[in-house]
Amino acid sequence: MNKLFLVTLLSLLCFACTEPEASDSSVQIVDAEDLTPSPIRHDTLTEDQLSQITFIHESLYEVFPVSLEETITNFKRDQNPNREINVWLNMVAAYQAFEKKNSEPEKLENRQEAFKLILLRSMMPAEKAIKNSELQILTDDEIQEIMTNYQSEAAPITVE
Repeated sequence: MNKLFLVTLLSLLCFACTEPEASDSSVQIVDAEDLTPSPIRHDTLTEDQLSQITFIHESLYEVFPVSLEETITNFKRDQNPNREINVWLNMVAAYQAFEKKNSEPEKLENRQEAFKLILLRSMMPAEKAIKNSELQILTDDEIQEIMTNYQSEAAPITVE
């Protein structure tokens, strides 16, 4: 797995975002090193939001090892934390469906690649996500099942 690409992509996702534009014609992949985090937009989050963020963090920690504190801070940077929480909850649902069938310790790289695909799918249409994921482990059937299990529309990050 191309770890640099994954780290770059995951870093990009951790940076604050604003509402997506209606059209994705200007969507492009940006190197995370070229970005700076936006300021915290919300000093506090509700107990319900924190509970959902904790669930997201615990569900994805194996493939997205970011501290809970950093995860919460990243959601505080979002213009619309509830929207972003919903995106991540949809990602968790798709990931858990894959993880359930691939829970063996020796399949960690499969789960990492599945998460990479899900993460990209959350930001772009299925075809683009598959193309940009540089998949090496997942089978065509697994890829299609992951795409079927991710139920939301793409929500690109808008960089200010």
